[in-house]
Amino acid sequence: MSIGEVKAALDEASQLLDQGRTTVEGIGDSLNEAAELMLATLHDSGRDEAEKARRAVAEAVREVKLALRVITAAQESGDDFRRALG
Repeated sequence: MSIGEVKAALDEASQLLDQGRTTVEGIGDSLNEAAELMLATLHDSGRDEAEKARRAVAEAVREVKLALRVITAAQESGDDFRRALG
C-alpha cells in the first residue's frame, strides 16, 4: 500500500467516522427525548421496575457519550497520523 493509498483510506475513515458521529448524536437526541418522557412518567414511582428503568436509561446515556468520545479519539488519532504522513 502506497502513502497515497494510506492517506485516501484515512480520509475515507474520517468521513465514515463523521457519519457515525452524526448517527450516534441522533440516537442520543432521541434517547434524551425518550428519557425525559420516561422520567416524567415515573417521577413519583418507587417501584423496583421504575428504578431499574431509570438506571437503564442512565446507562444508555453514558454509553452514547462514551461512543461519541471513542469516535472523537479515533478521528483525532487518524488525523494525527494523516498529518504525520504529510
